[in-house]
Amino acid sequence: MAEPEEAAKWQSVNDYYRVADLHSQGFTGRGVHVAIVTFDTFETSDIELFSKQFGLPKPIINVIPLFGGAVHQGAAANGHVESTLDIDVVHAAAPDAVLDVYSVPPAVPFSYVLQKILDDGQARIVTFSWGRAPNPQDDKIAFEIIEEMSKQGITVFAYTGDNGPSQENSHLLSPSYLPNVVAVGGTIVTVDPASKRVNEKVWPLSVGGWSVHYSSPGYQNAAAASMKGIADSGKYRMVPDIVGPSIVTATDSPTSERDGLPIFVTDPKTGKGEWMPAIGTSVAAPYIAGIFANIVGGLKQGLGDIHEPLYKLMEQPAFNPVGPSSNQSVFEGGDVYSMSAGLGSINAYEMAVAFGLPLK
Repeated sequence: MAEPEEAAKWQSVNDYYRVADLHSQGFTGRGVHVAIVTFDTFETSDIELFSKQFGLPKPIINVIPLFGGAVHQGAAANGHVESTLDIDVVHAAAPDAVLDVYSVPPAVPFSYVLQKILDDGQARIVTFSWGRAPNPQDDKIAFEIIEEMSKQGITVFAYTGDNGPSQENSHLLSPSYLPNVVAVGGTIVTVDPASKRVNEKVWPLSVGGWSVHYSSPGYQNAAAASMKGIADSGKYRMVPDIVGPSIVTATDSPTSERDGLPIFVTDPKTGKGEWMPAIGTSVAAPYIAGIFANIVGGLKQGLGDIHEPLYKLMEQPAFNPVGPSSNQSVFEGGDVYSMSAGLGSINAYEMAVAFGLPLK
């Protein structure tokens, strides 16, 4: 069983991002299919144990295998942990959403997976916590498929990665840098166990920067102008768009850079399960995807590509300001947008209001 102080992290995170406020009014993702793309295995029983531990409804999981489904990539890859946390995090953020897990062998191109999701016609939210080096040929196909997805009301989210920024700007991953994908970076969320106060700052390992493969999209014009000429901010597609929790810790924790949200994972080789911390932008992307699943469920319609409305909300209450990390970089700076924190993190309640959800 997760330690009480660890278990409390989930409630603290849902409270801080005001996801709990959506849940309290019945907006829990009911009826919304969230496509979770995974390239490793997982145990459904782990998700069910997690749900029971934290008072969540039994998850509705549909496993959709492509080309025989995912295979365990071995302990070094830790992919089974990734798969488990992706499902857990969406379920915690949108507890009544239908979890369509697209289980895929490692070598399958992203465009194949996206086409299958589009053809199936169920999902309104798609989340990737996996990434690859840019592949111009497959990325072009993926971009075109996502354009069609947007017309069908489907929104795609993807993590930016955990290798940190680089001076050469070489750490960007597909599909997050595609202009029609919502790129989600990460933050450190510090919850004081005594006062319950929450502080949020940039996670230094969250990837940010710009992609020379795509010119600056119109929706980022004002954001680029706010950067005051930093690097090539006005020329190319910048990431991230928004950020979410990657590290969740307490002020008195001696391992604050490594703490995360508790999940239960069974080792495929030994069959033994244990509680462990989920960390990284891999947590942030499905969490933000879950927030929007709640909004979509309340509106009873998909949103498609949300970049335009997101950037129109720049400096609005729909975003929480995020403090700088202790390691400033060329990707920080900018008064209202930065290539470390994007537009900020999500205030789920205010974001839902901005998208037209009738809240009390």
